[in-house]
Amino acid sequence: MSQRLEMTSRRQHASAAILVLVLLAVGSGAFAWDPAWAAPAYTQGDYLFILTRELPGPGGAFSLMDIHSPWPHDDNYGEAHYDAVAFFHDGLIYVVNRAGADNIQVIDPAQDFATIRQFSVGAGSNPQEICFAGPGRAFVTRYDDHELWEVDPETGEHTGTIDLAPLADPDGLPEMHAMAIHGGYLYVTLERLNRDNYWMPEPPSFLAVIDLADNSLVDLDPAAPGMQGFPLAATNPYSGIVIDPLTGDFLIGETGDYGVLDGGIERFDPDLRESRGMLIGEEELGGDLNVWKTANGKKGFAICMTPLPEGLTKVVAFDLFTRENLGTVVSSDEYAYSDMHIDTPRHLLFVADRSYTNPGIRIFDTETLAPLTTGPVPVGLYPLDLLGVPGPNSDVAEQEILRDGLGLGAFPQPAAGPLVLRLQLPADGETRVSVFDPAGRLVAEPLRGYRLRGAQEIPWDPRDRQGKPLAAGTYVVRVRAGGCEETCKVAVVR
Repeated sequence: MSQRLEMTSRRQHASAAILVLVLLAVGSGAFAWDPAWAAPAYTQGDYLFILTRELPGPGGAFSLMDIHSPWPHDDNYGEAHYDAVAFFHDGLIYVVNRAGADNIQVIDPAQDFATIRQFSVGAGSNPQEICFAGPGRAFVTRYDDHELWEVDPETGEHTGTIDLAPLADPDGLPEMHAMAIHGGYLYVTLERLNRDNYWMPEPPSFLAVIDLADNSLVDLDPAAPGMQGFPLAATNPYSGIVIDPLTGDFLIGETGDYGVLDGGIERFDPDLRESRGMLIGEEELGGDLNVWKTANGKKGFAICMTPLPEGLTKVVAFDLFTRENLGTVVSSDEYAYSDMHIDTPRHLLFVADRSYTNPGIRIFDTETLAPLTTGPVPVGLYPLDLLGVPGPNSDVAEQEILRDGLGLGAFPQPAAGPLVLRLQLPADGETRVSVFDPAGRLVAEPLRGYRLRGAQEIPWDPRDRQGKPLAAGTYVVRVRAGGCEETCKVAVVR
């Protein structure tokens, strides 16, 4: 009997599993689990949603793990495609089922992780990510097509199409992948791999820019012939877009050619649409960049593959400011590590280890890089993708930024009215928050006084020191406390 049919979850039956696999294959339909069973009690707080798969084999599932020590878990809790990634939005988990499934599976944790709807995004499209632009509006990148889709995530309806063929490489496909929204524009990474030339990157790789007002593709260089995207410093932006929690910049992981240390992480300012250059290169990381994460904008973790003949897969820590490689967290002579999750308040790093003989979740201390488990914690099948989910009693609210030491964030962005400045103070003491206009002039001081350590929220209506509303534009907010300072940007719209 296959491993898929040997799943130990109390909630699964072979007939239900077969039905779900059929639904996944056709890219439509929905199913619900027996409502008599309750979700694990620990999911009231923060937990990991873990997508897993058989190796070898076509089976897929998801497991759940408590983010708190001793990390209890429920294995093979429900079905998913064997090639999938997950996103959390507005209380729901959106599983993007990729090649061979081509659909979005919407899971409701409040209904014992039942799939409440499932909708196709086009046969043969190989979706990569879903990005939410507002109520009833989301975008899906389709890797094996040149059309980016707009969908209504509440119904699954296909509501719009954006043709990215003008930015494709010679084979006609742009290989669209990651997305981020800033200032009313959708940014999309285009890998531009030439399938007629052994899938080699066709320089340059691009950021495509789409005006969300009318879903039009923006020409970033009208003086040049044809449609122009923003050319990236390296090719193959495989590891997506990470939003710098301190500045709001896009940090774009670029793998380049495999086996050649020619990629890295590029800093892109979406306000000015300018590159700030490579934040760190693959030479410093010590291998081809696969996946990378940061939770505080200061320390990062990357999964890298060293060139042959060494051929190791490793997780390395690095300093985003000094470009220093802080050391290897764990390494393997297999292609073992597929994803990571950082839990900043508890200083934890979770690594998905799909080693063939000993798969599971490894857990490390982000400060010391020391392992906190004697080996991988088995979670059923082979772990593929990790998603941190805030439960109803979460101690980290959705999209809230908590950081080691001094930290600063502003929400919502862009701000059309009052907003909240969120501080993380490392110690009690005098704290000063200042706001500067694009010319560097001090225009406001939302806070100056004594504050206690920990998380703080400072309401602020964007006005100057005379009480007049600030004009539309991008402002720099700076906090100084304990001899340290941090900054972030605030986009004001009127």
